Amino acid sequence: MSERQLAFPESLRVVEPSNLQKPTATPNQDLIGGSPLLPQATYRNPILLDAPPPSPSTPSNTASASIQITKDPNEDLVPTGTSTIPFFPRTIHLPPSPTIADAPPATSTATRTLPYGTGTPSNTSEEYQLLGLGIRKVSFLRIQVYVVGLYIAKSDLPKLQEGMVRAFFTSTAQGDSTVSSATTLVDNEKAQLRNVLVESGKDGQGEQMWDEVLRGSGVRSVLRIVPTRNTDFGHMREGWVRSINARSSLIGKRAGSEKTGVGLEDSIAEFKGIFGGGRKGVGKGKVLMMSREIAGDLGVWVEDEVSEQAEKQGKKGEMKYLGGLKDERISRLVWLGYLGGKAVASEEARKSVVEGVMDIVERPIGTIDTQVV
Repeated sequence: MSERQLAFPESLRVVEPSNLQKPTATPNQDLIGGSPLLPQATYRNPILLDAPPPSPSTPSNTASASIQITKDPNEDLVPTGTSTIPFFPRTIHLPPSPTIADAPPATSTATRTLPYGTGTPSNTSEEYQLLGLGIRKVSFLRIQVYVVGLYIAKSDLPKLQEGMVRAFFTSTAQGDSTVSSATTLVDNEKAQLRNVLVESGKDGQGEQMWDEVLRGSGVRSVLRIVPTRNTDFGHMREGWVRSINARSSLIGKRAGSEKTGVGLEDSIAEFKGIFGGGRKGVGKGKVLMMSREIAGDLGVWVEDEVSEQAEKQGKKGEMKYLGGLKDERISRLVWLGYLGGKAVASEEARKSVVEGVMDIVERPIGTIDTQVV
C-alpha cells in the first residue's frame, strides 16, 4: 500500500507547503508516514523501539514488596524505592541482648557507642534480619521524610512466628480452645491474617494482634530510620508522641497498672528527654536506631557526625547512644505507630512488614529456625 492509497476524510487532510520536498519511498519500504529514515518500519515488519534495560544499580520501587528473608545472604542490600537512600542492609548486628541497666541514663553525658550501621558481625554480636521497610511521607504533597525498616533478631524469628499465629487464632477462636491451640494456617486463614494486618476492615483487630505480640512474645527488634533530608529531633519526637497518645487507649484495656495508664505521662516525658540535649536532629543519610529488648526496654542510637573531609573519604561516624527507658509501653506504642491502626507512619512500611510476616507464618511452627539463612 502506497502513501497515496491511504484515503482520509477531507476534514483530516493535512495541507502541506508546495515547496516541501517529500522523501522518496522505494516499493519494498511500504512506509509509515513516508519516511526513509526507518526503512524497516513497515506495516508488515514493524520495528519495536524498546527502552534500554534498567541498570542493576538503579533501585526499583519495592518498598511494599516482601523482603523474602530466606534469600541468599550474599544479597545484602534491599532497594528502598527512593534514590536519596537507595538501599537498606538486609542484616545488622547488635551486642547480644543489651539492657539499659548497663547503659548510662538519658540525662548523662556519658555515651556508649556501636560500630557504624552495626553491620560488622563479631563472635558476640546478634544478627537482626530486615522484615520490611518503607518511606515515611507527609502532607498532601507526599514529601519524603525518611526511610524506616523493621529488623527482628534472627534467633527470635520463631518467637514472632508463634506469637503471630497464636494471636491470630486467639482473636478468631471465639472460645474454641481447639482452634486457639492450632499451630499452622490454611490458605483461607492466611488470606484472613493478611487482611487483618493491613487493617482492611478498619476495626482495629490488626492493632490488637500486634499489641499482643509485642507485649507477650519477647521478640527483640530494631527500628532503623534514615532521613532523606535534614530532620529536626523535635519534629520526629512529636510525631512519635502523637502516636503514643493516639494509641494509649489500648492501655486502658489491659489489666494491672496499665488499666489506668499509671505513670505513662512520666514515661512520655522521659522519652522526650532522650531527644533533648545538645544535638538538634539527624542529618540526611544519617542513621537513627531504636531497639526494643526482650522485656520492652527502649534504647536509642544516632550516627555521630564526622568531619566534612572524612565524609568525602567515605568514613562514617559511630552509633552514639542517646538514652533509653524501661517502661515497655513506650516502645510498644511507638512500634504500633508503624504496624497497626487506621493510620500508620508509613503505609508502605506496614505492607512490606506484613509480607515479611506472611513469609514466616506460612510455615508450621517450630520449623522456621531451620529454614532461615
